[in-house]
Amino acid sequence: MAKFVDAKLPGFKIDDLINKDGITFDIGEQYCEENDEEFAYTPLVQYSNEEMLDMLNMNDFDDPEELNDDNEKGLSLYSISFAKLKTKMTNLTPDGKVMKYIKQKGTGKGVPDNAQVTVHYIGYFEYRDEPFDSSYSSGKPRVLRLNEANIIPGLHMSICSMQKHEIAVFLIHPDLAYKTFGCPPRIPPNEEVVFIVHLIDYLDNGLANMYETLSLEEKAKFECVVESVKHMLVSAKDNFAKFNVKAAIRDYKKAIDRLETVELKNDKEEVEMNQFLSRAYTNLGICYNKLDMPRSACMSCIRVPIPTAKTHYNYAKALLNLAEYDEAMKELQKGHKLDPSNDAIRKLIQQTNTKQRQYLEIEKRLWKNCFKSKEEQMKVSEFRKAVRDLCQTIINNTDIMRQPLPEGFTEEEHQIIREEAAILGLDVLTHSRYGKNTVYLQKSKA
Repeated sequence: MAKFVDAKLPGFKIDDLINKDGITFDIGEQYCEENDEEFAYTPLVQYSNEEMLDMLNMNDFDDPEELNDDNEKGLSLYSISFAKLKTKMTNLTPDGKVMKYIKQKGTGKGVPDNAQVTVHYIGYFEYRDEPFDSSYSSGKPRVLRLNEANIIPGLHMSICSMQKHEIAVFLIHPDLAYKTFGCPPRIPPNEEVVFIVHLIDYLDNGLANMYETLSLEEKAKFECVVESVKHMLVSAKDNFAKFNVKAAIRDYKKAIDRLETVELKNDKEEVEMNQFLSRAYTNLGICYNKLDMPRSACMSCIRVPIPTAKTHYNYAKALLNLAEYDEAMKELQKGHKLDPSNDAIRKLIQQTNTKQRQYLEIEKRLWKNCFKSKEEQMKVSEFRKAVRDLCQTIINNTDIMRQPLPEGFTEEEHQIIREEAAILGLDVLTHSRYGKNTVYLQKSKA
């Protein structure tokens, strides 16, 4: 439904105007208060540079006496002289070499000096027709690490002055930008530069990279690496929340590697380390499940020093994907014992029971229609149909990657299974464990 906005209150957002359901201005006394976080500007919407500048029009800099029908939309940033911008800006530095104008206020605390920031931005020089750099051209925000050499000093200062969700215009002197040399031909020498920056999010995980500066002796001490591990886990959580699962996996594995190479000096450190390892390995299993890598998820969950209900749930989820029904049920029972009120575990128990019953029914059909002598050749068509139904069940079930076959089939029966699997695009694999061979029908990874 359309969003209601009180017409008497200033500051409705770009999101309100582009909302697919529309916007309704309420001029009455009653209005619905909305959460800023929920309706904050989303970086997933792709704008061109021109569209973004139109939405960031500078009518705050217009002279009211000069307004007419021809320029009622407001000035474009391209058409404003830097001298005019400066009249409405405030100094960020005592010498005025970095100036700021807030277009949209943010929320929360300022950005830490060593943070990782997610920003959209446009950078341009005075009276140029096109920006020299823009994140909007790629359609996705940039992730920058402050205090790194690839960020000019003036932009670093600018971002550190911002709050989450803030949109601001910064004018930076050449001394804190590209200096007297520039970077021809794209960046001219000795020119002021303007950046329009939207701070989408930031993460104070600068300590995560400090690990690399430690000596070998320090890297072997838990007390020296624990802070970098904490911040690496924060980074992993942030990457997962942004659907960057592969980056989250890398961060969790780094944290684990750092922990598993330290020497512990007392029981307190061992307890704390096991808590971090349990958290990292459990979340690593979740990431692997998310990428449909059940074997890796199982290996991660097995290594958890202190399993929780969450660990057992995700271990069972991976086992279910591998059609290991009995083992999955064992893990679910362990999780249920630790957290009897966990609704997700209860639902997965029901799902596991259902899938196992379905498999047992198909297994009965296979055995009923298998043939072991020439006199029973008439059962071939029924056996083939049962195999086909089993293959279709695997294909249609998004939660299962493979399914084991019953033991005892003849070579002729196995040939029919291979034929039907090939027709429907499934692989037939043999897995040896504990001296026992099990044949599986498995979805192709191609």
